[in-house]
Amino acid sequence: MKRTYEQATKKRRARLGADAEAQAAVLAQAYDIAIQIVELRERNGLTQVELAARCGIDQGDVSRIERGVTSPTARTLQRIAEVLSADVRLVARAS
Repeated sequence: MKRTYEQATKKRRARLGADAEAQAAVLAQAYDIAIQIVELRERNGLTQVELAARCGIDQGDVSRIERGVTSPTARTLQRIAEVLSADVRLVARAS
């Protein structure tokens, strides 16, 4: 029987505590942003180099953002969204 990632890591996550949980939430948010940027960039037919040039940022920064290694500043995120014809907005979480 195959186990899901959640099942496989449940005991370990329980031992790590609230601090690790908070870090995981930050990483999950960075990953969500990264995936959205990649999908929008590809939908617009742009390479990382082209996106970077249009945003006025370094291609390496685009790569790091898309890999979730770094979180973009609000200004950088706005510049990327503008080039990708997207909106930056906050959405209420499901309770």
